[in-house]
Amino acid sequence: MSIEIIKVIKEAEGKAEVIKKDAARQAKQIVADANNQAQLIIDEAQESSTSERSDILKVAESEGQLLYNDIVDDASTECEDVLKKADANMDAAVSIILERIVKTGGDS
Repeated sequence: MSIEIIKVIKEAEGKAEVIKKDAARQAKQIVADANNQAQLIIDEAQESSTSERSDILKVAESEGQLLYNDIVDDASTECEDVLKKADANMDAAVSIILERIVKTGGDS
């Protein structure tokens, strides 16, 4: 082999080594970029889910408040009905008691 061929081989090996190192550097950069992009996607998903969760909770709280208000209104109406019936019964009871007192007092 001539010296010229050996120089060409060494030069080709040197270029191959440079290409390998560059390829390894590019591969590391691609992995780093992919990791960064994946982290951005994860962060966006977390932010989106947090926002959506907050919106769902607000809707649920509003619906719960409406149900609560309906229940309170219904209970209030029922209480008023019971009080009206009690008042009507009270008047009847007073009349009965007064009638008995008058009869008892009139008989003596």
